[in-house]
Amino acid sequence: MRPTRRSPVSRSPARRTGAALLGAGVAVLASAAVAAPAHAAVTWGIADQKPETFANPAFLQLRDAGMTSARYVIRFDALKYRNDAARSFYAQQADAWLQAARAANVRPLVTFWVTASNSSSLKKAIPAATFRTEFKRFRAAYPWVKDFSLFNEPNLTGPFRGKPEALGRLYRTISKDLKSCSDCRLLAGDIHLTSGTTDAAYALKVRRAAGMPIRIWGLNNYHDVNDRTATDTSRFLRSSAVKSSKVWITESGGVYSRKASSEKKSPFLAQRKKATSDSARERYQYDATRYLKTLTGRYKQLQRAYIYQLQSEANPSWVPGTRNGSWDSGLLDPRGQQRRSFGYVLNSIL
Repeated sequence: MRPTRRSPVSRSPARRTGAALLGAGVAVLASAAVAAPAHAAVTWGIADQKPETFANPAFLQLRDAGMTSARYVIRFDALKYRNDAARSFYAQQADAWLQAARAANVRPLVTFWVTASNSSSLKKAIPAATFRTEFKRFRAAYPWVKDFSLFNEPNLTGPFRGKPEALGRLYRTISKDLKSCSDCRLLAGDIHLTSGTTDAAYALKVRRAAGMPIRIWGLNNYHDVNDRTATDTSRFLRSSAVKSSKVWITESGGVYSRKASSEKKSPFLAQRKKATSDSARERYQYDATRYLKTLTGRYKQLQRAYIYQLQSEANPSWVPGTRNGSWDSGLLDPRGQQRRSFGYVLNSIL
């Protein structure tokens, strides 16, 4: 997740042949008539924290072409503090985003994250009973939201980083609460992919603690996509905990730029090849976006893919080739102009 308001998180989801999602309805798969694909078409969405995304003419082009799902990361207890002057921002922002998505006929995937209650929230434990109370509060406020992920990058930051068993038990608890909702979808978490082997071991601990099959996993696989390799994605998908599950790429895409320290400490292919000009950065972003489509066509487990993001923070005075904030993977540049990756998504993915 890369929120619009700065938070403690580090660096922070084949041509579509299925029918688009409509409103809050579920995905309708295209009939297999002539030359049917080997597996169901991938549903494509946008991952973006800004409510104004849904009114942007560029996004409306994407939506009309079939991008009618979107992902949002919310503090799991944001609604508890909606009347708290110091903490109401999170609830207000979430409401604005959800209402804008609904007005645009976009189906939301809501990923929960740390508490809104204090600045040391990354280390604050989340008891299952507390999470369940807030989950019920959220469902009562937004009963039309049907897609949920328990936690954003639980293996990277937050209280589940060293406690995958707690995440597994939480999955079992929330699964029971959603049992009567036939069109609800629950992800065990959006795994931050760093090592296919290590992350698969984490997922296995989650599944064993859950004591039940995990139907859908989320995956944020920026490194594979931007390095144009399938190594870690493949290892994760083939692992014992995941191989029988569906996987949604909940956040990924071609990255134009990151903060200087991130590009130095954990370089993508673009940085290793010394890409610094606007044309070079945009070319690597475009190639990574193409490779994301390649991955979704290669692995039948991949059911959805959310591209982050439509645009980083708007900046009319942005100079091409320079960084804009700490993260920029926008299909539009900070001035609002379309990048090559936008045209590829519109014309070759959707």
